[in-house]
Amino acid sequence: MTRHISLSGGRAARRVPFSLSDYVREHRYVLLVLYLPVYLIWFFLQERVIASPSQCWVSWLPADDAIPFIPQFIYAYVTWYPYLLIPAVVFLLREDGAAFTRYALFIIIGFSASLLICAIWPNCQLLRPDAVDTKTLSGVLVSAIYAADTPTNVLPSMHVVGCIGVIAACFDRPYLRKWRGAMVVWGVLISASTVFVKQHSLLDVYAGLALGLVLTALLYGVLKKHSLTHV
Repeated sequence: MTRHISLSGGRAARRVPFSLSDYVREHRYVLLVLYLPVYLIWFFLQERVIASPSQCWVSWLPADDAIPFIPQFIYAYVTWYPYLLIPAVVFLLREDGAAFTRYALFIIIGFSASLLICAIWPNCQLLRPDAVDTKTLSGVLVSAIYAADTPTNVLPSMHVVGCIGVIAACFDRPYLRKWRGAMVVWGVLISASTVFVKQHSLLDVYAGLALGLVLTALLYGVLKKHSLTHV
């Protein structure tokens, strides 16, 4: 942020260097981003503690067996990460503290609740193919995801929870109206990709959808009308 200080004698304003401490002091809601390292540490520790499917309840629905493995969906799957950033960046650039706070609380509560459910009720899925063709880029990406992410801690799907959060955020402000259609389609593709690349069971998707809808009703319905985040 650049400040302007008027000098005497009618001379042009002088620019004062950006101060991160001043920015944070004036926009305290940005401190909510400190949840990110907490989440990452929590997630990777839990992945190591609950690393074996033999310790877990298996998430599965009969319909899962009818869903084909389509490795090309990995391209949609990996876009989840920039997809989550879009509302946060837009709200920060517009200095929309109330909208940023609602979105951040959605992600914080949604991801924390998902990890707590998995900690209390260890779960996994056993849907991954025995072998992946790594002669293609999609196959290489799928293999990399499989190597980095164990098939545990899957219910509810945090990919789905995050997509619901982004879509809810896009409907929070009129200035995002023109992007809503594209963001909904993008979110649906990401959610669908979780079952086509065999990262999740349909049951995980349904659980993520249920949690996301509850949080939407709470944060963008009840609390937006009756709390300090309503602007």
